[in-house]
Amino acid sequence: MDETRITVICENRAGGVIGITGEHGFAALIERGDQKILVDTGQGLTLKSNADAMGIDLKKINTIVLSHGHYDHTGGLPQVLFPPRGVRVIAHPTVFDKKYAEIQTPRGKTQAFIGIKFQREFLEATLGARFDFQTEYGKIAPGVFFSGQVPRTTDFEHPDTHLLVKNDTGFIVDPLLDDASLLIETAKGPVIVSGCAHAGIVNVMNHFSEKSGHDTFHSVIGGTHLGFMGVGEQLEKSLEAFDRFKVKLIAVSHCTGNEAAAICYNRFKERFAFANAGWSTVF
Repeated sequence: MDETRITVICENRAGGVIGITGEHGFAALIERGDQKILVDTGQGLTLKSNADAMGIDLKKINTIVLSHGHYDHTGGLPQVLFPPRGVRVIAHPTVFDKKYAEIQTPRGKTQAFIGIKFQREFLEATLGARFDFQTEYGKIAPGVFFSGQVPRTTDFEHPDTHLLVKNDTGFIVDPLLDDASLLIETAKGPVIVSGCAHAGIVNVMNHFSEKSGHDTFHSVIGGTHLGFMGVGEQLEKSLEAFDRFKVKLIAVSHCTGNEAAAICYNRFKERFAFANAGWSTVF
């Protein structure tokens, strides 16, 4: 099996490479042979400059996977799609839903738009994006599998109630059915890459285990959304699940949050990594 390299291009923090910067967002590049798959695109503030600093040519990316339709994972789409060349964009069909966050301001609560800021028509007609909407688990490239819609089966991974979606009657809690992750078969074992794991990182691991037959994973890389759920049952049971699936590398990013990341570090030590912008590993 060819060598697989995973590089974090956009993340809240930056380190390890001169000339890169951090932003609230996530983007990671998966490279194996001719495959160049970008998972998310960050906000678009640092994608191009960080890629340049790391010697990554965004024009050679042939596939984008969107983990979900939030601005901090989709804002850099035009930078990857241009020049127009028919880049395949894989996502759940609800990725363009009108997504909001309820935030507290000095004048009270309000709803701020946090969805994809580009119209689908612009991305397709002007930038040549080829959207491939998928709801089921399936292979998207040799040895690379899209989760599709992740079933919510655990009783301790709950929706983030400040994340909303707007429908014809108003705002409701966003079920985030578009939350998706990747499973990558590597020479060292199966690797999971998640954008935020809004479905719950344990649900994600359970789903991939059921669909692939794997009862262990070499690595889990990316956002886990534990930072927004507080230190409690969900965090503890998530850490227990990393042990149950015998994960050898827990490399957290973005929405894992400082406190949860610190707890992970102190628990897993040599099995842990801060997957900040500039971080890269080979399987």
